[in-house]
Amino acid sequence: MKRLFGPSLFVAAIVTLPVVAQTPPPATKPPPQHATGTPVPLPQWFVEIDTDKKGEVTRADFLKYRMKSFEELDVNKDGKLTVEEFVKVAEPPCSADVPNGPTLEERRNRARSEFQNLDTNRDGFVERAEAEALVHSEFNQYDTDRDNKVTEPEVRLIVQRSLAREAAERQQIEARRRQGMAAINEFIDMQLREADKLDKNNDGKLSQQEYAAMAGPADGPQTQGLLPYDIRRQLVMRKFQEIDTNKDGQLDRVELTNHAVKQFLEMDTNKDRFLTEEEFKKAQEAETKKMRAVIQAMQPAQPPTPPRPAPAQPRGGQAQPAPAPQPQGLAPGLPQGTR
Repeated sequence: MKRLFGPSLFVAAIVTLPVVAQTPPPATKPPPQHATGTPVPLPQWFVEIDTDKKGEVTRADFLKYRMKSFEELDVNKDGKLTVEEFVKVAEPPCSADVPNGPTLEERRNRARSEFQNLDTNRDGFVERAEAEALVHSEFNQYDTDRDNKVTEPEVRLIVQRSLAREAAERQQIEARRRQGMAAINEFIDMQLREADKLDKNNDGKLSQQEYAAMAGPADGPQTQGLLPYDIRRQLVMRKFQEIDTNKDGQLDRVELTNHAVKQFLEMDTNKDRFLTEEEFKKAQEAETKKMRAVIQAMQPAQPPTPPRPAPAQPRGGQAQPAPAPQPQGLAPGLPQGTR
């Protein structure tokens, strides 16, 4: 994906430079979980089953533990669940509301979807054998050595992999969300790269003469649609004075970085430390409006137009008829065409 940020708000406002496309950095590999040596937590089901602390759970114990939910939902004890019975799993006390979590109706809809997946023979019921098959499949995910028991090391390894996978998925989601965005370091780098292009003598600083190139060409076909050169140059020099905080007549990288940081903080309206295309667009509009006000202040004030005298009234008090209107686009008094 390409970023839609230009090199400078200021440049875009007065010189309308083309947009510079930026490619986001590649996603980095998520850091390993619990790198400090903290043990990976055991899942709650393992703790509740392994009451004698042997450090292992058998297949039979796991099946008995997991099928408790089936037995609680099977209120008529016929060994199978209807969709009405199964949906109860989404309701209190089996499932409670949590802040920012799915609503009751959303949980019910999910339960109905799960019911369809469990009803493998499509007879409208989830029979005990179908539910047990799902439990055995879950157990197999933990029983990596296929000895019909799950040990603490096996569980911790599976949990660690699951946590790493979830972290990677969250990172991918966040990366997709931030496509087209720019972090503060990327914004600073963009500004410094543009400054390096102006630094013709490669001394790491910008003189007024070098910075004046931002005003664009003084004449030629490239100036069509741009402001007059003298106005553009004055605007550029105003910006130079704004960035040149130590007033030494040069812009060093510290001053350029400080100005970029200031711009970024002003543009980041939602304070999430990233610039979106919308935030950049709004900042461009604000900069353009500011430039228009500055340009208007530069122009000399026009003298007020004196009011036109009222036409003299003829004697007798009767007004003369108004002159016939002239055709649009022609000056009064010129011939109006031939017959």
